[in-house]
Amino acid sequence: MKKQDRIIIIGDGSMAYMPGIKVLVSIESSKNLFADPERLPQKITKNNKEYPGPVHWGEDNALPLQLIEKVYKNPVTTAGLLFNVQLGYGDGVQAGRFDIQNGKRVFTPVDDDMEVNEFFENNDISAYLLEQLTDITFFYNVFPEIILNKAGKVASLKSKEAAFSRWGEMDIKTGLIEYHYYSAKWAKSQSPDDIDITPVLNANNPLRHLRILLGQEADDDGKKENLMEKTGQYRYIIPLSFPTPGRSYYQKPYYSSIFDSGWFDYSCKIPEFKNALLDNQQTIKYHVQLAADYFSEIFKAEAIVDPEKKGARIKKEYEDINKFLTGLKNTGKSIISYVKQTPDGKEMPRMKITAIDNNFKGGEYLDDSEEASNIMSYAMGVHPSLIGSSPGKAKTINGTEARELFIIKQSLMKPIRDRILRPLYIIKAINGWDPTLKFVIPNIELTTLDKNTGS
Repeated sequence: MKKQDRIIIIGDGSMAYMPGIKVLVSIESSKNLFADPERLPQKITKNNKEYPGPVHWGEDNALPLQLIEKVYKNPVTTAGLLFNVQLGYGDGVQAGRFDIQNGKRVFTPVDDDMEVNEFFENNDISAYLLEQLTDITFFYNVFPEIILNKAGKVASLKSKEAAFSRWGEMDIKTGLIEYHYYSAKWAKSQSPDDIDITPVLNANNPLRHLRILLGQEADDDGKKENLMEKTGQYRYIIPLSFPTPGRSYYQKPYYSSIFDSGWFDYSCKIPEFKNALLDNQQTIKYHVQLAADYFSEIFKAEAIVDPEKKGARIKKEYEDINKFLTGLKNTGKSIISYVKQTPDGKEMPRMKITAIDNNFKGGEYLDDSEEASNIMSYAMGVHPSLIGSSPGKAKTINGTEARELFIIKQSLMKPIRDRILRPLYIIKAINGWDPTLKFVIPNIELTTLDKNTGS
């Protein structure tokens, strides 16, 4: 094979290097990750009952799994999100009471309430907390499920996996989501047989809704009836999320800016690109950028669904680009590439070729890597020094600074913890637990070495 015909496919095929003509080809793969679906959901029928259709999460209804896959490709995002989950966990969920001691509000845990202790033990509250924190940190949406017994008490509290959860379309009259859909096959099938359907409590007042269902309180029409006993429906989803502007169904995490801005893709490409160049002792003269859906459009047009055939088609496309660009420097070639338009009329070019002035020596991208890492940590609300040193020159902080940063970060976790604890207060009211009980997630206390020595 001639040198100019060689192609080095990097990673999962999202980048390729053509050493003969010193051209790097990459795909913008994350910028439209959180795009809203453009089509309305279709109603589904199960057990002879029609339900509002499940609203797609992302354009192809696979956004959660796509997000998980992307996050795990980058050590900065995995470390940052794990840090936020662990920090949110604090010292675990505790039941207790607040008292005023020396003019200060002090929380005192209690462990003598056998009913609460039994509920916590039976439902593995520590595991529930971790699952809820993980989902709200990744997706800003959580789906706690309560199961009541025939006596009208909440017997079970579960965390439904956010990646497999979808909301039903809102009721036009009430503006409320009435059903939750659960399936592990969203990307492959939306058959009613594969979907578990659960009613959703009123997002504005879930506790009152539960009391109405139990016949403990009259509805808006003045009717008072035990609907759970009548329908035999004892499972319900409590709708919870960390709200973000302009989102009715699925929230858009604030850290998603790392995808929209391109910093995530840039950070992932640096190690792959450096490895390829170092392995092959090459430099680049041109950078060819392809649209995020460049290959998916090809697969759709050519009806390619088999993974092996997709890989072969990607390789063929790179070979075609390589053949076209061979001799690009010495000839006045033209290239034809169609342009896609967004709904607001902006043009989205399918291909862009940029000349690169680069003298690669092996260390030029350390500063770029550090910048990308810092920006992504900033987006996740994590100080880089709390989860590891930055690339490049050592940038460390002293123990006092680290402790203060840790304490500040813990204080910022309160609104997330409050959302996670909300179901426990609903359960307390329904089950008739001591009304003075409070549920908190205490912070982990850090101290200096000159205090509490030996503790």
